[in-house]
Amino acid sequence: MRLGGHIFSAQTVAELDPLCEALDNYGLSAIAAPGKIADMTDEDAAAFGEKARTLDIVVGEAGFWRNLMIGDPDERTARVERVRTALRKADLMQCSCVVTLVGTRDPSDHPIAPHPYMFTDECRAEFREIVLRILDDLELKTVKYVIEPWHNTFFYKPEAIRAFIDDIGHPRFGLHLDQMNMVSREDFYDTTGLIERTFELLADDVAAVHLKDIRCDYEHMFLKWDETLIGDGVMDYRTYLQHLAQLNPDMPCFCEHLRKEEDYATNFSRLQALCAELGLSFKRRGA
Repeated sequence: MRLGGHIFSAQTVAELDPLCEALDNYGLSAIAAPGKIADMTDEDAAAFGEKARTLDIVVGEAGFWRNLMIGDPDERTARVERVRTALRKADLMQCSCVVTLVGTRDPSDHPIAPHPYMFTDECRAEFREIVLRILDDLELKTVKYVIEPWHNTFFYKPEAIRAFIDDIGHPRFGLHLDQMNMVSREDFYDTTGLIERTFELLADDVAAVHLKDIRCDYEHMFLKWDETLIGDGVMDYRTYLQHLAQLNPDMPCFCEHLRKEEDYATNFSRLQALCAELGLSFKRRGA
């Protein structure tokens, strides 16, 4: 496994060498792609990837976080083309994946806004066409187009995700595994079972991973869950890490959404300590 944190990134080739000190300090060897990867020239994208590889850094993911389910056909086409461009650049970079969400039909155009349409068979069929448009005629050698699960759509539980990936049937399509995002009320007190189901059904389709934890804010009047530091929530990280260690040894695994470097440091140290207990490890740069 390769550990990374979204606080540590490089936007240009020139920023990669100076980044190594921080990566080595925390035992990291994975980073996200530059935020504007779709605007890079082919030459710059390829050079970024080549330089990262010489430094033993895995470029693990590039994100596109605009809503792909927007109703306006011209804007939808523009966003689809943006993802296609990002995939071409990421392939030149040898980045592991380009990740999006399914999105929403909510008028806000915010990709995680809830809307009842997002759980219907009609939505599933419509999004299938979007995925196929994105992948159509792209000759991709290394990168995958992947979807990150989110609770506002059908792409949420392991069984539904398995069915959708099978329905797409494309070798460069898969899953960005964020196990915390897949927790439902039924799974909140049985994340072990959720993890087991997920890896039984989806292990071969995982291209990158997010590492987060979740807990219930009982001081809120009704149901409210919060992301929290790893180990402060209900996620069974012993089982999660044991399964992750059976995947590609260069699998990029990222901590995210934390505001302070010391919080990332806490997550990194807790993950590494737990790996040591389990006889596992994250690959350090140059190890």
